Amino acid sequence: MLSEQFERSSRGRTIISALVVLVLLAEIGTNLPASAVERAVGETAEQAARVIANEQVWGVFAPDPRSTSLKLEARVTFADRSTATWTVPTGPAIGTNLRYYRWRKWLERVRSDEYSNLWDPTARWIAWLYDDRPSPVVRVELIRHFRDNVVRGEQPPYSSFTYFTLELATDER
Repeated sequence: MLSEQFERSSRGRTIISALVVLVLLAEIGTNLPASAVERAVGETAEQAARVIANEQVWGVFAPDPRSTSLKLEARVTFADRSTATWTVPTGPAIGTNLRYYRWRKWLERVRSDEYSNLWDPTARWIAWLYDDRPSPVVRVELIRHFRDNVVRGEQPPYSSFTYFTLELATDER
């Protein structure tokens, strides 16, 4: 097999070893305590972790776990004025949760002002999901939903607002 030939070649072993070292250095660099070394390598390590899709954020653990619940939906409007609502896929309560974990991490990014560069491609991707409809998509609105969680009692309702709107001409299908 081609992959076995690659793995057995000296060039293949060198490339694989370099990738393993890169992953380890990125992990070490992103988890350094505040220091001169962290300031020197932290940003580069975070970029490398993003490139290799190995980002980790441990905010669910003490001392400061997130206290809000987040949701995202997209309101899709078609040329014939009909609408559809797209929501982030969710998995079953028990079982394949790990499959949907990446969606939850993606949700944290795509709804954040810090990652506004994701808004336009996300809206275009959602429009593309409805490309098989007879009426073309003319607008996609990304809507944030959020609430502060309470420890006891009923959870409060979500607050919502539209944070990005993509207007499409019918020829952009």
